[in-house]
Amino acid sequence: MFVQLRTMVLSNTEIRLEVEKIKKKVDNQDKNIEVIFRYFDELPEQRAQPRKEIGYKISKKK
Repeated sequence: MFVQLRTMVLSNTEIRLEVEKIKKKVDNQDKNIEVIFRYFDELPEQRAQPRKEIGYKISKKK
């Protein structure tokens, strides 16, 4: 069964081209996911730096 399916896919160029398109999409998604995880790894490093406070400070009068 699998041998017949493989020979049919190899003989039919349209199906083969579609399979190649799917492979490329999957490869690109893998690369995009890797980039996203790299950004996630960098996030704690950015938050570790102290931030400058903004806004008005209200002094307490007694």
